[in-house]
Amino acid sequence: MSKGIIGCLCLLLAAGMWGGMYVVSKYVLEYISPFVLLWFRYILAFAVLWLFWTLKDKQMVEKKDMPFIIWLGFTGYIVSNGCGFIGTHLSNAHIGALISSSSPVFTLILAYLLNKELLSWRKILSIILATCGLFLVVGLEEGERSGSFFGNLLLIIGAVSWALYCVNIKKINRKYSTLTITTFSTGIALLLVTPVMLLDIEKQDLINLKDIQIQAGILYLGIIATTAAFYLWNKGMELMEAGIGSIFYFFAPVIGGLLGFIFLGEKISNSFIFGGLLIFIGTFLPFLNKSNIYIRSDGL
Repeated sequence: MSKGIIGCLCLLLAAGMWGGMYVVSKYVLEYISPFVLLWFRYILAFAVLWLFWTLKDKQMVEKKDMPFIIWLGFTGYIVSNGCGFIGTHLSNAHIGALISSSSPVFTLILAYLLNKELLSWRKILSIILATCGLFLVVGLEEGERSGSFFGNLLLIIGAVSWALYCVNIKKINRKYSTLTITTFSTGIALLLVTPVMLLDIEKQDLINLKDIQIQAGILYLGIIATTAAFYLWNKGMELMEAGIGSIFYFFAPVIGGLLGFIFLGEKISNSFIFGGLLIFIGTFLPFLNKSNIYIRSDGL
């Protein structure tokens, strides 16, 4: 199996896990406040990653590179997730999903500006098709408000922050393994979110943590949607250009919608199906040109 295909599978699996996160979070956030849940996600993820890093890798990050790792943890974990939580709360779920999932558009632009990646017609067309598909998949209910200006602004900041993470990780994954980058950036995120969690936990009724379904949800969010998903995403981004790899992020709301249909009984419309098809076409269009696949095979 070629490393280009492996990269695609890694990104698709990560998007699928984040799609499942939409469904699980919808339930768990009814009982656990956002930043307490975020803290549980990161401490579980860091514990698992640290174990694997200790057993398998043990590659230390050089002191001169720590500010960059901190920047990755801040942009990719804290700002993107924090702004997503607060922005969706101030706006609404549809607008939140729409703006948050638009980060590949920003990634393509930033990859061109910061990493000098080629801005080919295939990339531009794929982004246009996938974005149109995203509008159809997420949609807006008739008469639904467009959300508050501040909420929408936070969502945009979160999307741009995730795009920065995707672009910047390309600058360091030639030096460090995916496992090392994911472990250290998750650890930084855990440290950064802890003070906010301590303020948030004062309003939290911890009795809800005894519920087996909430425990299962937290385990999924921590181990699957954070540990596995971030590792797979970072690995996939290592194997191809940031502008192309980020397009797979469009699959998250599609898979989330399918899982919502299966487990929550949510309806799937014709526009959802057509939008999902556009996202599929838009995602794989750049791969008609095999030179778009960037390969690196060393390390975990």
